[in-house]
Amino acid sequence: MANYPNLGKLEVRVLEYLWANPDGTAKSIHHELNQERGITVNTVQSTLERLYRKKLLSRRKHSHSFVYSALASKEAVLGQFINEMLERFQSNAELNVAAILNAAESIDQKALDILETEIQRRRLEDKS
Repeated sequence: MANYPNLGKLEVRVLEYLWANPDGTAKSIHHELNQERGITVNTVQSTLERLYRKKLLSRRKHSHSFVYSALASKEAVLGQFINEMLERFQSNAELNVAAILNAAESIDQKALDILETEIQRRRLEDKS
């Protein structure tokens, strides 16, 4: 698994935009985020540059600007974050399960069904 660096709230929001809109420019991202946060296009450009240097984005030159795309999937970034939290607190298996169940209280039934299916699949893999 790749090692994704710590991310700030704005960096996460920019990644969320790029996961939903695979190609984005500083202006297109600013148009969306400015409505939520009241930030400048320079702030968006700086955030994009940080994410690019962290190897979370690719970019290609188009006319006078860059077009950015996410290199890592949302699932990969979220998965690593969860793993880092579990490692950081150095919990035992029972505490890890308790933490996951506590977090599961806020997810919907569809997500719980997916989780249950994945648990069953992994149990079958472990038996083989």
